[in-house]
Amino acid sequence: MASRGRARGRAGRGAPAPGSGNSGGGAPAGPVGAAATSAPRGRGRGRGAAAVADDPPTEQLAGMNIQATPGIRERGNRYTQPVFKPENVNDTRGITGQKIDLLSNYFEIKVRNNRPLYQYHVDFNPVIKADSIKLRKALVHRIECLQNRHLFDGMILYCPDKLNDTEFVVERREGDRVTISLKLTQEVTTTSDQFIQLVNIIFNQIANRHMGLDRIRRDYFNPGKAVVISQHKVELWPGYEFSIRKYSHGVLLGLDVKHKIVRTDTVLAAMNQMMSSGRGGQQENIRRELMGAIVITKYNNKTYKIDDVIFNLCPRDVVQLRSGPISYVDYYKNNYNLEIRDLNQPLLLSIVKTKDPGTGERTEKQVHLVPEVCYMTGLTDQMRNNFRVMQDLAQYTKQDPEKKRRTLEEFRQTVEGSSEATTLLQSWGLEVSPSILEVDGRKLQPEQILIKNGTFPCDARKESFDNITRKNFVIQSVDISNNYLIVCTSRDVTHSNTFKDTCARVGPACGINIQANGKVVSINSDRANDFIDAIRNNVTNDTKIVICLVPNDRKDRYDAIKKHCCIEQPIPSQVLVTKNLQPKKAMSVVTKVVLQMNAKLGGELWSISIPMKGVMFVGIDTYHDSGSRKSVGGFVASMNNACTRYFSKTTWQENKQELISQLQTCTREALQQYRKLNNAFPQRVIIFRDGVGDGQLLAVKEVELESIKKALRELPQMPNLVFTVVTKRIQQRFFLKQGNRLNNPGPGSIVDTKVTSDALFDFFLVPQSVGQGTVTPTHYNVLAFETNLQPDHLQQIAFKLCHVYFNWTGTIRVPAVCQYAHKLAFLVGNHLNKDPSPQLANYLYYL
Repeated sequence: MASRGRARGRAGRGAPAPGSGNSGGGAPAGPVGAAATSAPRGRGRGRGAAAVADDPPTEQLAGMNIQATPGIRERGNRYTQPVFKPENVNDTRGITGQKIDLLSNYFEIKVRNNRPLYQYHVDFNPVIKADSIKLRKALVHRIECLQNRHLFDGMILYCPDKLNDTEFVVERREGDRVTISLKLTQEVTTTSDQFIQLVNIIFNQIANRHMGLDRIRRDYFNPGKAVVISQHKVELWPGYEFSIRKYSHGVLLGLDVKHKIVRTDTVLAAMNQMMSSGRGGQQENIRRELMGAIVITKYNNKTYKIDDVIFNLCPRDVVQLRSGPISYVDYYKNNYNLEIRDLNQPLLLSIVKTKDPGTGERTEKQVHLVPEVCYMTGLTDQMRNNFRVMQDLAQYTKQDPEKKRRTLEEFRQTVEGSSEATTLLQSWGLEVSPSILEVDGRKLQPEQILIKNGTFPCDARKESFDNITRKNFVIQSVDISNNYLIVCTSRDVTHSNTFKDTCARVGPACGINIQANGKVVSINSDRANDFIDAIRNNVTNDTKIVICLVPNDRKDRYDAIKKHCCIEQPIPSQVLVTKNLQPKKAMSVVTKVVLQMNAKLGGELWSISIPMKGVMFVGIDTYHDSGSRKSVGGFVASMNNACTRYFSKTTWQENKQELISQLQTCTREALQQYRKLNNAFPQRVIIFRDGVGDGQLLAVKEVELESIKKALRELPQMPNLVFTVVTKRIQQRFFLKQGNRLNNPGPGSIVDTKVTSDALFDFFLVPQSVGQGTVTPTHYNVLAFETNLQPDHLQQIAFKLCHVYFNWTGTIRVPAVCQYAHKLAFLVGNHLNKDPSPQLANYLYYL
């Protein structure tokens, strides 16, 4: 499958692209290397000129453009921190745990004397149109006293000093004189969100102009220092991710090391390989493989997401520019000296969202790309499953705390060593602290896992309990006995016997009643229909679960089996690739499969001690299918005090919305099911919402949280409510100080000071250990805290719930209900494409 990445490049330099339009003298601000057209999508090999497109095909990154900076999102500024802290919460810090000394990946930004910046409104006489931003900037740049000491977005100008003169006369190239008038509108204080945005723009300028880094999406990379891993046909571009925000400790520069994976094979080569390997001889198969993939054009280091493959256009076709018609072949030759060799290749379509810097209006433009000059980025699923590939990449991408600290300090040293960067910072009164920020942390005690006849201690270093499988530990076993059905090809009957015999050995040892005489049905081929017919004809009322042994991991067959067993003939199912039943693997693999089977059938494997009773824990997550316009929301709620039984439901959203609109119905059904099983409604509802970005917090609070509250208000007595957003993909890293060395903080480490926000009720939790590299904490942001619990309690609950995910004998990065919701949404969105049968709602069939 094509890799799914997230990337966006900065605008390149040079000539305009086809479709950008060049109505006169100078070229536009920069090229995109693609044609923006409105040509219809087709399936034939028709020929003809592409439609006229007078506007640039992508949004040009204006280095100093404040209104159009990538930091501004649809719901506000990425640097602006709205207040989401619940009004009834004062102190958000916990006290439980052993104190530990940590370092973070933050540098403090010091503002000399806390001096303000000055904002001016700019007028031109004679009037220059507001949309002539490039001309406006060029004229303002000619004001001598403002050289390299201003930020201007075409309307508003910022200076580090108050100007004595506010009227200037400059000359245009044609010799005409223009009077520029500046009117002071406000002083921008160092505590304002506007100040934070300006500081981010200044550091973006330093990275781009003075450190030789190229901007790709919001991160900066150095293609000149790319590490080539030729045996896997990939390059690693080293770089940084950084942002500046206000935290409880002040204004901080958050910095993390990043690597951009660029494959050395072009998209055209990948398409040819699909056709030659038999995986994609048809156009629809090529579309399915490529849609959603991210590609990069190296001539300007810009990235695009592939939205379609247009088979009725080719490089010989002509696009109409304002300067006249030109073919794609000639355009690349004239502007980049690139020779397009395959003249019959189809074109790629990328739908690029742009924002008008003057009006803020968002539009979509179609960009056509030539596959021969586009390179794949990220990793394919096949590469991710290749141990050798991941091991070779990890040598560069997974830095331990000591190496990461050195890399972070190198960033600061590079800034300090650049006279231009130092002068720029000094002119704005800014200074970067010489060392990374120290923070205080706490470490919770290792948990005790509840098992059948007592407790089992977690490994204090890894917070894992792998050895639990050597004991008779299962709390409640489903009586599977011989009531299971195995479907396999005639070639794999031997594997089926291995599976049955191993089940009978490992199952009872763990406390699960499964025997070796389950029914085996052999089929003549590995076609999906043959598996489905065998299931349909052999499942009886006594059959507890279906196991399909397949020769490979073909997605279409897996999808068909799961659709049948989850929708048409509801029954828990297990699909297992036979190569995993080799003698060296069989015991370990079958042990995990038997545990999964017991969990899918409603059995209880292990638990954790949670003193509170009458609590319903809820996990919510969303899955976006790159090949579809729909998104799936997964909703999973615990049904007992031990957090071993669950209720689940899915919802559908159009246009890949992250927000889930049917949460009132989901919550209502979960509450009724909880009452059915416990003879009472829950006293507390604690919700963990995964997969939400900062820009969506307000919408989540106004839409999802209110929908849930509506369902809770329908009860005779409204339960206490806690609603927490859980985020895994974060920039923050922490390093444990141990003498003169740095190590990863252990599982259960919590940070709730300095790098948290006064506007939020938030904390960071390190739930697990890593064998290589630097551990990534998880961020918790509490939007509702309508309870008598303390922050300490929520922090401990979050850590405890990371232990009860039945697919892993150890801790995971998020509370188990979140991971269950993710698995549910992924199964439904990626494989079923339809709601599962309600008969399975009380089972963990999606494991």
